[in-house]
Amino acid sequence: MNNKKPRIFLTNDDGIYSKGIYALWEAMNEIGEVTVLAPNTEKSAVGHSITISDPIRIEPCARHGDFKGYAVNGTPADCVKIAIGSFLDKEPNIIVSGINVGANVGANILYSGTVSAAAEGTMLGVPSIAFSLNTFKANNYELSKEVVVKMTKNVLDHGLPKGTLLNVNIPNCEISECNGYKATTQGNEYFLDDLEKREDPRGRIYYWMNGEIVNNDTSDEQDGYAIANNWISVTPIQYKLTDYKFLDKLKSWKLYNE
Repeated sequence: MNNKKPRIFLTNDDGIYSKGIYALWEAMNEIGEVTVLAPNTEKSAVGHSITISDPIRIEPCARHGDFKGYAVNGTPADCVKIAIGSFLDKEPNIIVSGINVGANVGANILYSGTVSAAAEGTMLGVPSIAFSLNTFKANNYELSKEVVVKMTKNVLDHGLPKGTLLNVNIPNCEISECNGYKATTQGNEYFLDDLEKREDPRGRIYYWMNGEIVNNDTSDEQDGYAIANNWISVTPIQYKLTDYKFLDKLKSWKLYNE
């Protein structure tokens, strides 16, 4: 990284008024020139959805007298598309998404708007990182801010392979309790759904998504196990989805000869 301040673009899925993006903005202001475009309301678990049937509007947003950004009535992926495709005068050196409330590990990575924002940046050729904190009631971002600065500086210094993003999950603990960093794989943690059938006051049936997190990971080389044991989990992720092991067997079905 040279002496010129890097251009850093921030977004998230918890919305521009969340504590996490404010903490992220504070940390990133230490090292670069920051621009923020984030959803105007919470967009958790929207995955990689984009808006194609409605107009996307952008409004200036200020918080606490110093935070300045732009609220977008779209998804996290929308925010990245608009920023890179039109809004920014120059392409950012890095895209940072988060700090999400709740870990994004295992199967839940597929649902994450936080990770999808970083994936969109990666698809557009910009090094990207997603940050998540392993709690749903985050009040202390001290460790997270340290991690964000360190990981961002490392990506700016070393770069990332084409098509690869970093999914960073941070344990909800004090700095003194953290064991350090661990390079991990995507584990097997998933959300066991419990769809509660209910009836509203007018007699109409609706469902409420509930459930519990199931973590069967047994190695600290897996993301869910690592953060449960106070390691900072750093997982390189690609979005090439082809199952090459099955490809040859699929060809043997001789579908085109029937």
